[in-house]
Amino acid sequence: MRKFALLSVLILMFVVQGASAQDSTAAFSCPQTGGTLIVQGEGDPPSLSGLYANDGNSLAVTTFMDEPLVLGGENWGDKIEPALAESWDISADGLTYTFHLRQGVKWSDGQPFTADDVLFTFQAVLEDDNTIDWKNNLIQDGKPLTFKVVDDNTFQVILTSVNPAILNNLSIPIVPKHAFTSTSVKDAPYNTNPITTGPFKFVKWETGQDVQLEANKDYWGGAPCLDRIVVRFISGVDNVANALQAGEVDFARIDGADLTPFQNNPDFTLTQTPRDLMRLVGFNTKSKTVGDPAVRRALITGLDRQAIIDTAAAGNGTIPDSVFNKSSSAYQAGLNTQYPYDPDQAKKLLADAGWKDSDGNGFLDKDGQELTLKLVYSGSFALMGSIAPIVYDNWKALGVNITLNPLDDATANTDIYDNTSTDKPYDAFLSGWGLFGTDPSHYRTFYADDTSYLAYNNPDVTALFDQGDKETDPAKRTAIYQQVDKLLWQDLPIIPIFQPIGVYVYTSKLNLDAAEINGTFLTGLKYPGRAYFTQAQ
Repeated sequence: MRKFALLSVLILMFVVQGASAQDSTAAFSCPQTGGTLIVQGEGDPPSLSGLYANDGNSLAVTTFMDEPLVLGGENWGDKIEPALAESWDISADGLTYTFHLRQGVKWSDGQPFTADDVLFTFQAVLEDDNTIDWKNNLIQDGKPLTFKVVDDNTFQVILTSVNPAILNNLSIPIVPKHAFTSTSVKDAPYNTNPITTGPFKFVKWETGQDVQLEANKDYWGGAPCLDRIVVRFISGVDNVANALQAGEVDFARIDGADLTPFQNNPDFTLTQTPRDLMRLVGFNTKSKTVGDPAVRRALITGLDRQAIIDTAAAGNGTIPDSVFNKSSSAYQAGLNTQYPYDPDQAKKLLADAGWKDSDGNGFLDKDGQELTLKLVYSGSFALMGSIAPIVYDNWKALGVNITLNPLDDATANTDIYDNTSTDKPYDAFLSGWGLFGTDPSHYRTFYADDTSYLAYNNPDVTALFDQGDKETDPAKRTAIYQQVDKLLWQDLPIIPIFQPIGVYVYTSKLNLDAAEINGTFLTGLKYPGRAYFTQAQ
């Protein structure tokens, strides 16, 4: 085996005759220890199991406790880095990945972490009845990957063909085999009382109030500096800002709030950083009214995205020029020509597509079909509630008969997120997605699957995703996904409204230099175990 440093692996791992990655995690010595850090969460998580934590409320808690084999996949940052696997080797043919697990790692109940836990986790993910989001990560060419426990500290993943995205795909939180009676984990007690390997461990969940965690003193990365973390549930950015000022919360993200009380205030530190998220309008591309890409191009031209950023996010966002998040390795600034806000041009584009107000009722129509647009969104997602009226006003001014339909959480899940029918009960939806990691192949879930939220099926796009999934030359692979980006920028199955800039505010008594504020983690902290108070609490 030829050995390469981690950065070299990221660049060359698929064109060399075998490769390995080595752990670069550096030990951290706490300048100060003790204290309880209170952070903000929106509300009760649907699950405390890392296998089901793929929503904001759950990730706000589980990211402090869980760990995957490697970082860099969905929800786990924007760089491929060792985590529970301290290194890995790749066979000369690129088909066998041998992961060398950290030795001496303990679960929060004191039991040892072994390769059997990794095998159990992946087997549970693959079980149909568990309905775990990461299942497709472990399937290749229609069949599950092959896994092998070599010994307690060595685990192998065997592919049927080379997959450049495999490390991103394996970034799945590992759960302990001994905490379950079988691989049927959907209704397991673990989901509300987890056992984990991360820097903090679960203590108590007060429904409607908070989740309490304490330091994992046996953490392989060194005992955390803090004694405890409490994720306190506070909804609404203004309420969160008030809680910060009142000392009820120590650290929070308050995009969209009035920052005046925190600016030039010695009691607080304010940091802004891009977040790996996209706020968007998603279209039902089989809709009778917005199924035509020409209509969607008119709608993006007639949408004042900067006004949305200024009004709904207090200016904390950037207008995208891609359907990929900027964290994607395929993203290239300036690759696509921007759609500037121009209502007159939008009206012309609609007219060119055949939409006229033939009956004088103020709404456009074509071949007897009025240009109606049912826009749905989760009513509990306050940001979407702020965006919706602007979309309504902009598009109604174009002659679109738009209706706003806020949904309760259960209906939003049924009608949008869990709906695999190609017959969608909406024309468009407001939502957000992100934390996908670096590999653009993840986006095929949305752009190359007509059972997705978008019901989108463009054979040219799907063929390019198929090529990109197998291409091992990094430059050629990037070029393929940039072709995807160009096609989607014309078709616009989504309107990317903005990518948010996270505004993090915290007490000046808290030092987060080594904890690393990082917008590619839901919590905003890459290394929470390195956060510490500069004064005794």
